[in-house]
Amino acid sequence: MKQIQFETPEFTSCKHGIVAMKEIGIFGGTFNPMHIRELQVAQFAIEQFALAKVIFVPNGTPPHKKTDVLDRESRYEMVLAAIKDNPLFEASRVEIDRPGVTWTIDTLKELKTLLGDEIRLNFICGEDVIDNLARYDRRSEFLGLVRLLVCPRTSEDIVKALASWKETLPDADIELIDCPVSGMSSTLVRKWIRAGKSIKYVVHPAVLEVVERKGHYKVIELPPAPSLAETSQSEVKEAPKKARSKKRSKTKALPKTDVA
Repeated sequence: MKQIQFETPEFTSCKHGIVAMKEIGIFGGTFNPMHIRELQVAQFAIEQFALAKVIFVPNGTPPHKKTDVLDRESRYEMVLAAIKDNPLFEASRVEIDRPGVTWTIDTLKELKTLLGDEIRLNFICGEDVIDNLARYDRRSEFLGLVRLLVCPRTSEDIVKALASWKETLPDADIELIDCPVSGMSSTLVRKWIRAGKSIKYVVHPAVLEVVERKGHYKVIELPPAPSLAETSQSEVKEAPKKARSKKRSKTKALPKTDVA
């Protein structure tokens, strides 16, 4: 599988190989871990909008750092595992290798510069991005870099939803990804893992193998608390020892004191 290495010499050959591409999907996220729903959305976007490919961009350190986020290299490894059997999926280290906090707009500007003006970036996102962009002080700059491909959150009137999004962001180029609604999320996957539930068919088999082999997201189990019966038996066994200990303490010599 070919990977785009935006900050290494390998990018030159990759870039020459995609000069003729017009529509490139950009799918950023924490991917903690990547699950089947995200792969499905990317594939639907490719088929609906004739994207040449989708580049997944796992983030390094998000500006609003979340708790319970696996380290960047482990998340990147799982992304590679998830996309390895689809030639139209690629992964970028552009944010993984960037030190400090990563901002999406900086990533998009960097990708736009590297890929060239003949490429249109299609930013694959969820509905929550619409509300965030409406309040974003660099909204015009952001929207000038991409077309938004939005995945719906609910199965309600999506035509009405699209009209509402365009009203919220009149200066945006917005399209709706026609894909089934799903409640799947990385948060839910992590909860299932910690509850000891199977995540088979929820993540790519290769991701499942990595998660199980490395024990990602599992909580360190403490030894079980003793039962009431066990506690009572323990107290009975310890009683004679405590009695002997008290008897010895009564006959113990007094400590010496300093002589004036």
